[in-house]
Amino acid sequence: MSYNTINDVGKGYYSSRGSKFYSFIHPIQTHSEHKHLISIYRTQYPEACHLCNSYRIFLDNRLDEYSSDDGEPKGSSGAPILNQIKRNNLINVGVYVARIFGGSLLGVPGLIQSYSTATLSAIDNIEHYKWIQSSTVLFSLTYEFEGIFKSLIKDFNAKIISSTYLDEIEMLVSIDDKSLISFIDKTKNISSNKIKYKLTG
Repeated sequence: MSYNTINDVGKGYYSSRGSKFYSFIHPIQTHSEHKHLISIYRTQYPEACHLCNSYRIFLDNRLDEYSSDDGEPKGSSGAPILNQIKRNNLINVGVYVARIFGGSLLGVPGLIQSYSTATLSAIDNIEHYKWIQSSTVLFSLTYEFEGIFKSLIKDFNAKIISSTYLDEIEMLVSIDDKSLISFIDKTKNISSNKIKYKLTG
């Protein structure tokens, strides 16, 4: 089965009986990215009474799905968000919906409608791409190779997931499986085997 994914952030909005639902869809690949984004949106919307969320990521050669009602009635919010992700055949995405209470209770059917519509609004506002299975690799390199290594990442259309700058640079890179061997060979060639790597996923 083929899946789609996104490369940027999509935003949406929906309102019902005074309640406002601000929705966001992000490309993510790890649980830690998801937790970080929850923290960001809690800070960005301190007046929100709920921050319901869901993700669907490909991890350890399997689909990992998660949803949270964040205090809303069970099944009224997290599951509808996840269902919209699945209906649109998306993978490696996280969705976050901040609800600002408008004074009226919506009931479970109203909540399902609101969270579903808000999620779809964000999904429809971002371009979808065919998902290509990829691997994550942790590279360790000295600062002298940073520029040429980043150029190589760009040439292979790979993605830097995270970077750490200490005595050496550590970069967690996502690259599609078809290009992985060629990419690693190139890193060996440009650095005379000085760039070290470890497959992480």
